Amino acid sequence: MWDNASAMRRITRWLLTLVVLMLLGAGGVWLYNSPYLPIKQVKIEGELKYTGGKELQTIAQQYIRGNILKADLNGAREAFEKLPWIASAQVRRKIPDTVEISLVERVPVARWKDSALVDSEGNIFKAPSDEVFPEFDGQPGHAKDMVTHYQHFKSLLAPLNLKITKLEYTARSAWSLVLDNGISIRLGRENENERLQRFARLWPDLLKSQQNRLDYVDMRYKDGFAVRMREAEEDMPSETAAEDQQ
Repeated sequence: MWDNASAMRRITRWLLTLVVLMLLGAGGVWLYNSPYLPIKQVKIEGELKYTGGKELQTIAQQYIRGNILKADLNGAREAFEKLPWIASAQVRRKIPDTVEISLVERVPVARWKDSALVDSEGNIFKAPSDEVFPEFDGQPGHAKDMVTHYQHFKSLLAPLNLKITKLEYTARSAWSLVLDNGISIRLGRENENERLQRFARLWPDLLKSQQNRLDYVDMRYKDGFAVRMREAEEDMPSETAAEDQQ
């Protein structure tokens, strides 16, 4: 075997490769445990409106310190994402001395039954806020669908200068909403978008002039609508409304 030059070359190359790998490994261990490569900069990126700088600084000081190779970036990311207003976090090393943190905040859309908030992705979360948001009263697991409906309903009503203060999705899958003028709109379990579009068409000519007296508008009729007046507390016949709509 020792007279086999080809075999000797293969063994030599294998041994050299092994030595190089051992040296690289030893160098990596030395760098990982050495006092060199200290973290000198921590950069935080993202449009932050609700998250306080003190909270971020506390987490950064706990997880991002010392040797840049030993900093617990995964722990930092998990800690950032536990903050109530943070939707997602990315933490990256930038050799030799910088850690970059990219944070995305939740965008609040509504309050959930006066006990929590709902963000634009339909996630329910608890966080302190004094801002005024519409109220969502819905069923568990339907917050994302309610956000989608709210955004669509909002766009239909915006040209009329009407805003939604409460959106309800009942256990029987029926939709209703309350406007900022106090009027309730009942849309039912089907064709809710078309029914609200019909309300929007009727509002300028038939309903707006009576808004101070209207209690609710029921759009669940196939060819018309019914209303309840706050003073008389009697429904307008749906047949009359249907004729108006025609």
